[in-house]
Amino acid sequence: RRRGLGGRWPVKTLDPALEPRAVLAPLRESVRQLVIVNTTMYQGEWDDFEEDIRRRQAGKPYVFRVDLESREALAWVQGFRAYERASGKRLADGIMTEEAR
Repeated sequence: RRRGLGGRWPVKTLDPALEPRAVLAPLRESVRQLVIVNTTMYQGEWDDFEEDIRRRQAGKPYVFRVDLESREALAWVQGFRAYERASGKRLADGIMTEEAR
């Protein structure tokens, strides 16, 4: 079953006019976790994170195992990368703002 942003993939286009915090707020914790993993394990490089997920899919050595099904994780990684490119904003800033509350 496919539902909207808070549910399963495919990822709807994330609105680049929104602030990172607003983009992340309606998402499941397991999806928001991808932003934290990307920041801590891949230094914010979505391409590296995507490659790691693809290695895992192919049965090759990988750095980190995400809690989502690989195809869903890839969809979110691609959506997050597109949002950051279009908006010029880092989603990790939305996580940091949430934690500061």
